[in-house]
Amino acid sequence: MAGKGRLATGASPHVDKAFIRRALDDADLNALRLALYQATGDEALLELPLKTTPMYGGALKQTVLAEEAVSTLRARATEFLLGMTSGFTEVKPDDVELRRMYEAFRNEEITDRDWSYRRDLAAFDDHPRLARWTGAKPPIPDGFQVAVIGAGFGGIAVAVQLEHLGIPYTIYERRPELGGTWSINAYPDVRVDTTNFLYQFFFEKNYPWTEYFARAGEVRDYLQHVAKKYGVLEHISFDSDVQEAAFDAATGRWTIDAVIDGRPQQLTANAVVSASGLFATPKRLDTPGIEDFRGAIVHTAECTGQERLDGRDVAIIGNGSTGVQMMSQVRSRARSVGVFQRTPQWISPRERYGEAISPETRWLLDTMPYYWNWYCYSIATLRLGGQVLQEPDAEWQAAGGLVNEGNDGYRASLTQYVKSKLGDRPDLWEKLIPSHAPMARRLIVDNNWYSSLLEDNVELVTEKIERFTPTGIRTADGKERPYDLVFTATGFATQKYLWPTRYRGLAEETLEERWSDPAGGGPRAYLSLTVPDFPNLFIMYGPNSQNRAGSLIVWMETWARYTAEGLVALIEGGHRYLTVRKEVFEDYNRRLDEAMLSLIWYDEGSRDRNYYVNEFGRQQVNVPWRLEEYHELLAKFRPEDYDFA
Repeated sequence: MAGKGRLATGASPHVDKAFIRRALDDADLNALRLALYQATGDEALLELPLKTTPMYGGALKQTVLAEEAVSTLRARATEFLLGMTSGFTEVKPDDVELRRMYEAFRNEEITDRDWSYRRDLAAFDDHPRLARWTGAKPPIPDGFQVAVIGAGFGGIAVAVQLEHLGIPYTIYERRPELGGTWSINAYPDVRVDTTNFLYQFFFEKNYPWTEYFARAGEVRDYLQHVAKKYGVLEHISFDSDVQEAAFDAATGRWTIDAVIDGRPQQLTANAVVSASGLFATPKRLDTPGIEDFRGAIVHTAECTGQERLDGRDVAIIGNGSTGVQMMSQVRSRARSVGVFQRTPQWISPRERYGEAISPETRWLLDTMPYYWNWYCYSIATLRLGGQVLQEPDAEWQAAGGLVNEGNDGYRASLTQYVKSKLGDRPDLWEKLIPSHAPMARRLIVDNNWYSSLLEDNVELVTEKIERFTPTGIRTADGKERPYDLVFTATGFATQKYLWPTRYRGLAEETLEERWSDPAGGGPRAYLSLTVPDFPNLFIMYGPNSQNRAGSLIVWMETWARYTAEGLVALIEGGHRYLTVRKEVFEDYNRRLDEAMLSLIWYDEGSRDRNYYVNEFGRQQVNVPWRLEEYHELLAKFRPEDYDFA
């Protein structure tokens, strides 16, 4: 259940009817309806009328309380909250009641497959997605050890599972602090672009976020809090750079070469979990003349947060998530900003982005039983509707449509948004409205990017960069622009999974060598997690793992459970190692490739300059299946998919 958060300021608000009214005015009333029903058992609440509201040109459909029921619900909620005592005990619903409430939430029937995926989205279990021993815990073999590489969300998710099971482990983190990408990135205004009510662990209830979209420092604090609370922190070896790992079939162990605190060391582990992340290795510019430039060139992943901006001429190369996120703050301090755009992106507004969580909302989350659970569920299930936008409709296209009704509506909505932000500037419309379909690439969240382009000290540059000069950048039209600071927001080398560690398996080849073979189409794994001939190696956020909608952290928890269940099967069976069967791996990837062809990522205008599609022309980042289908594949570790030794 939700548990209790705390006010970030430590203050206790004065609560009266006016305070409660403000809290309820800003509440998700459908989530409140289910929470109040659960707290009171009043069946009439389930009968209150609902309506469906289209969002983003019909791309998403939100179920909300009908207007005629709003005053009734608020009155009943106010009465309940005023009469609440501190002794209220929350009770976890059984599966029958929970499924009934899920169906009442949107007045919809839920299939068994949908139910299996959605069951844990409201997070009523103390620890959803938890691996367990099949019986009593067996003795752990002497010296058994799991090496987890990386102390970001993925590494901590795995560690919490291992801690619960009592399996010995060490996390090796190359940086001096935990946090993963939230430690690496310190560029101006870095923050999550998925609301923290999705971007969070669901075994840690009702964390007191101060904003709906937390800044990097708050995310690091959150991970520090989780690691300490769940006993993980003491298992982390910081300043530990794992450079190579080689598997020894005779011993059934990995030999690991690492540099720890500046000293080379050799370690061994029975199993390795790579949680180094997808966005860890910066993509470097190879522009001619770069070595001649006398100013500073800083990849956004290498910002220290101490870069001087005031009074400087700054270039931002790239208009992806990072370039768009940082630009407004850079513009507000720099003398001039040149924004270099290669490909226009769909840049969307997002509700409550940059908004603080009010004291009234924090109080409601802390006080109203079950409201946090239903608020999280409301956001999670709304986003599920985004999956259909990636699925072309042949009949719609035959009638003159571009993708499908929802996607075309989204395109129209986003196009209108661009024009509304830029005003009467058709010259900018032409440069900034993409030709590819929304959702074919990662959708970018607007952080005052469009409005910043209208400022006098900002120039949008769409000409191709020809070279750096000692004092600036020259474009293909021959124009040279002076800069003394260049931010390269050029993204990451997403083909370098597990980088910089080299893994050498049973066949003596490294994983990087196998994945560089054009015949294989680049990085591949079974369920994104395991690879033939690389025993006892599990990959968090591996090839074709990124979800099509919803919460990445739900999948971190799901991959961690699967990994832990694999180790349970290994230990309970008395085996030394396991490796995914080659025929299982090949069949899975054949089906994956076939499923990918029915989605929008291979559209002519979508695959060019899109990090989803690799150098071999294969979509290697996203999973092609809907969430409920992928969840079904991961719901239980299947020993029959593996060979054991």
